[in-house]
Amino acid sequence: MSSSSLASLILAAASLGQVAPPAEDAGRKEQQAFLKERAAELSLYRGTAGTEPLKLTAEPVLRYSNAEREIGSLDGLTFLWLVGQRPAAAVSLSVRRVRSEVYRECTSFSDGPLECRSGESTVWSPKTGGLLAQPLSDAPTPAAGKAQRLAQMRALARRFTARCFDSRTHEPTELRLLPQPLYRYADEPANILDGGLFAFVVSNDPELFLLLEAASADATSEPSWRYSLARMSSLRETVRLDDKEVWVASNFYRDTKADRKTGPYNEARVGTFMPLAAPPE
Repeated sequence: MSSSSLASLILAAASLGQVAPPAEDAGRKEQQAFLKERAAELSLYRGTAGTEPLKLTAEPVLRYSNAEREIGSLDGLTFLWLVGQRPAAAVSLSVRRVRSEVYRECTSFSDGPLECRSGESTVWSPKTGGLLAQPLSDAPTPAAGKAQRLAQMRALARRFTARCFDSRTHEPTELRLLPQPLYRYADEPANILDGGLFAFVVSNDPELFLLLEAASADATSEPSWRYSLARMSSLRETVRLDDKEVWVASNFYRDTKADRKTGPYNEARVGTFMPLAAPPE
C-alpha cells in the first residue's frame, strides 16, 4: 500500500470516528507476544535439589522500552517468579535496537539457591540474591491501613538514590524512581504484612529493583520495614540510602572474579527477533 493510500484510509476512518492504529502498533504487539512466549519457556526451581517449581506471573509487571540509549530496548517485558505471593526472582526479556537481538536478564530476591531452566538446560543457578532483608532505620511503624502503608512505602523509596556507570566512559547516569510499585503483595505465611517492588529506570527500562516489606520475625512479633536490592543491569551500579552508600554492584562483564552463571544476576543474548511478515509498503 502506498503512503497516500494509507493516509486516505486513516482520514476515512477518522471521518467515521475511528482512527486507524499506527502500523508500528502491530509490530510491537508481535514483539511482545514473542517475548511472552520466551518467558513461558523458562522454569525456575528453588532448593538445592531443584525440584520445587515456582510460579511465573501470567502477565508482565512492566512493559518497557529505552529510547535514551543507542543500544537500548525497542520492547521489553518483566515477569516475576513467586514463592507464595512474594517475589523470588525476576526475568526481563527485550528486543534491542542493534540487529533486533533478544536478551534475557534474571535477578534473584531469594536468600537460597535457585535453578532456572530452558528446556533441559540450566541457564542460571544463583546461590543467593543481591542485598537482602536489610532493616530500614528511622522508618515509621507500618500503618494499619493499606493506603497509608502505600504512602509510607513511596516515602521510604524516595530515600534511595541510584546510579549506573557507562562501561567505556565511566560517566554516571542518575536512575529515576518509578513512583508506584510494579507489584504489591501480602504473604501471611511468610509474616509479610505488606510489600512493594519498586524500579529505578532509564526511560522506563528497569536497571535496579527495590523491594520494601513490612515484615515480622514470627506471627507474634510486630512488623517493621526492611529492604532488599537487586540489580537488573550489567553496568556498574551504586545505591545510596539517605547520604550513605549501601550497595555497589560491579560491571557484570568486567568482574573477572564473578561466576556469571551462579551469581545473583545474569544477562545473556538468546537470539534474534524475526518478524513473521514484513510491514506493508
